[in-house]
Amino acid sequence: MTRTLSLALTASAFALALAAPVAAQDACLATAEDLHLSDAQLADVADRDLTFGFLTNNISDDFSRTLVAGGEAYAEEIGVELIVNNADFDANTQLSQFDALLQRQVDGIFLTAVDASSIGQAVNRANRDDIPVFIVGGAPARGEVISVMNASSYQGSFDAGSAMMEAIGEANAQVAILGIPFALQTIRDREKGILDAVGAAGGQVISMQSDFSQDRLLELATNVIQANPDLKGIFATWSLAVNAATEAVEQSGRDIVIAGYDSEVPGYVELASGDTNIVALSGQQAALQGRAAVEGLVQSIMGAELCDEIITPNLLVTADNFEESWSIQYPGAEQPW
Repeated sequence: MTRTLSLALTASAFALALAAPVAAQDACLATAEDLHLSDAQLADVADRDLTFGFLTNNISDDFSRTLVAGGEAYAEEIGVELIVNNADFDANTQLSQFDALLQRQVDGIFLTAVDASSIGQAVNRANRDDIPVFIVGGAPARGEVISVMNASSYQGSFDAGSAMMEAIGEANAQVAILGIPFALQTIRDREKGILDAVGAAGGQVISMQSDFSQDRLLELATNVIQANPDLKGIFATWSLAVNAATEAVEQSGRDIVIAGYDSEVPGYVELASGDTNIVALSGQQAALQGRAAVEGLVQSIMGAELCDEIITPNLLVTADNFEESWSIQYPGAEQPW
């Protein structure tokens, strides 16, 4: 993929957008665009007095906050009440929040799961109550969801990782991976994407560590830098790991290339500074996903079938395109640099 494009969609998402035909009446809805509501559907929504639950695994990062904001803004626009709860990475808390929504008899539930395995029992209960569930990041171990919405996790990591390896430009380059300990398919896809990118470039992964805390991630990054004088790159699989890697490299004073998955405010500020070790970040379109979450639940209630997986495209954010990428990823938000 050419790195000088002003805006780069990941390869798989771009191919999906080109290949998707106009859906027939009986076809499943496959993309965020397919989920858009018609004028007639919007008029119908206004008469239904719908209430949806919106459960997030955390709200400590820009992605989660933007996801919620996108959902809230669109729900308000079309007259749907949205009940938002944050589990703060606690699976038991999320189960309690889920059950509270069932007791309230909401019309639908959208969630980013803390643990896809444990949330299955709650999804089963929603199935028994005929409450549709729409999920981001990976299907639960039990229960039926109307669809799983995912960003282009594998391709996004592969493309950002390939940019990192190209910037390093050395055979057998040593690379470390800094991640998040989520038992979700989307995280495994991110990890596979960077592993494949490093392998394709002939590099070697010498460390792969993860944590939920940015402070702990900073310690891990600092330790791996100090222990490996030949380290050439760090790939971060989520936003707080990007922040930790950036701080650790700056503190070390070494020329270590950084790339990652998630392009949030600190990453944009780094790219805008013109003085950063970050070469590429794969950005999820959280506002788009938040709107799609509300639209998907409405479509399901109105009888439409959603495809098993709905993919939303990522942006490959670089020093060459960060301004344009910001306007797409965070529409209407003030530039932070």
